[in-house]
Amino acid sequence: MNIRPAATLVLTKDTPEGLQILLLQRTWEAVFMPGFFVFPGGSVDDQDIRGRQHAVGRGDSEISQTMSLDEGGGDYMLAAVRECFEEAGILVALDQNDRELATEHPVHSDRMALFKGEMTLSEVCQRHKLTIPLDRLAYLGHWITPPGPPRRFDTRFFVAVAPENQLASHDGTETIDHVWLSPAQALEDHRCGRRLLGLPTIRTLRILSDFDTTGALMRYAHANPPEPYPSKPWPAVKKGKPVTLEPGAPAYDEAAKLDPEGEGSTRAEIIPGEPVEVAAGVVRLTAPNPGMMTGPGTNTYVLGHERFTVLDPGPDNAAHIERILEITGGVIDQVVVTHTHQDHSPGT
Repeated sequence: MNIRPAATLVLTKDTPEGLQILLLQRTWEAVFMPGFFVFPGGSVDDQDIRGRQHAVGRGDSEISQTMSLDEGGGDYMLAAVRECFEEAGILVALDQNDRELATEHPVHSDRMALFKGEMTLSEVCQRHKLTIPLDRLAYLGHWITPPGPPRRFDTRFFVAVAPENQLASHDGTETIDHVWLSPAQALEDHRCGRRLLGLPTIRTLRILSDFDTTGALMRYAHANPPEPYPSKPWPAVKKGKPVTLEPGAPAYDEAAKLDPEGEGSTRAEIIPGEPVEVAAGVVRLTAPNPGMMTGPGTNTYVLGHERFTVLDPGPDNAAHIERILEITGGVIDQVVVTHTHQDHSPGT
């Protein structure tokens, strides 16, 4: 299966209640993540490269270096801007007088033509004498869809401050609703079951929840681009035979850590109930609760040698709790949870 390059734009704004972000709800007929609330985004189009002639602020070489790419980093940003306009009706662009666009700008009449592929972003910019200020976007994260889903994406996440005088509007086709809310409220809605969120969205929201203003967030994002994402397969063993793990596979990070020379000596799969020592005095034990949000299962970590700390005891699963007691001999001094989701804390 080909992994498609994709880009996502996190739009933010300051409100009296604090920083808010824009989420769109995907249609329930979507093949990938139906009904989920996501940031505007989608696949990088072959035509996005033509938008470079209308980009200002930063060159492709500088952007690509920040993203640990040889070239094409600016194309990801242009794709994020285009997808945001198509899906949310907000275009991060400047007119010929270097002013932000407003909702009544005539470019909005071409939104549907861009959405249908009848026009390219470059043609839209040329027609309305617009430029795309790529320096207003900051590189925030990188996510590759793990093996398993019907579609896989190599997605770059960007963040920008929404233009003040443009109103968001979902497209009614790929997206059926939109909402502005704080990152903390979005996470709470997900925890309570009011809103479906995917793992990359959750991870991004956790980053965003540390900031009270767009200014503080943008300063952080510009100064702290994410670390390079692994790009090469890693050798491992499955059922006694050598295999390779793709980046993003559940066991990839553990295999790379435990077998840094790439000799293919580690397991290629995470097996619930089987403890693995991932560092001195640190044992990983995976709960038998596989799923879209948990992968092979929630990881519990047992720390210590003669007396133990249990980190994230997982769900209220008798078999999993029994394994924790077996590994520790019941000599548990404390239990620590990173958060209170139902797959992490009820085992306490």
